[in-house]
Amino acid sequence: MTDERPVATEFSAPTAPVATPPEPRNPYGVLGVVGFALSFFFVLNIAGLVISIVALVKSKRHGFGNGFALAGIIIAGIGIAVFIVVAALVAPTLIDAAQTCARLGDGVHQIGSATYSCTPTSFSVHHGF
Repeated sequence: MTDERPVATEFSAPTAPVATPPEPRNPYGVLGVVGFALSFFFVLNIAGLVISIVALVKSKRHGFGNGFALAGIIIAGIGIAVFIVVAALVAPTLIDAAQTCARLGDGVHQIGSATYSCTPTSFSVHHGF
């Protein structure tokens, strides 16, 4: 009797894991985050809007999206719009009170239900409803 054992003629070596190349990063992502963060601050809304627009445009040119920049544009735009509406409502009231104090002169004056307190450097109006 012959002892026949199969002879292994081929063997496979263990394969090393294939390294996948890292995804390219958006070079303007940080700029988008900065614009987004600045858009939350009332005084810095315009700067946040400009930085967010620059970040979004440059990201698009390089083939990337930039969600933070887009969100910064939206939030800063809303903040600027709110400021414009508030200024449009408050400015005429302040101008009217200043003109009334200029016409009446210094002192405390009662006109209808409003009391004007006028000094050379300031004024205040109180309504007695």
